[in-house]
Amino acid sequence: MDKYLCFHTMPRDGMTAEQVCQLADAAQHESTVRGYRSFLNLSEGKGCCILEADSREAIAKWFDKMQVPYDSIIPLELEGDRGNVHDLRHVSTKT
Repeated sequence: MDKYLCFHTMPRDGMTAEQVCQLADAAQHESTVRGYRSFLNLSEGKGCCILEADSREAIAKWFDKMQVPYDSIIPLELEGDRGNVHDLRHVSTKT
C-alpha cells in the first residue's frame, strides 16, 4: 500500500472527538484503506491525515462511504520524521 496525504475542510465544530475516534478505528479495520496518522483542529474545521491504500480512488470511495469531506488526496513521495527523510517512491508496501 502507498501513503496519501489528505486535507479536509469541515464545518467548525462539525465533528466531535468521539466521531474522530470512531473514524480512526474504522480506518484500522477496513480492507481498502489503513489509517496512518491524523492532525485535526475541530474548532477551526481543518484537518489532514495520512492513509495507506492501493489508490487515490480507494481513499475517495472510503471518505464518501464514511461521509468525510475532503479537499485533496495527494500521493506521498517523501516522508520525514525528526530530521530523517525517507524516499517513498522506491519503496512498495503492497501486501
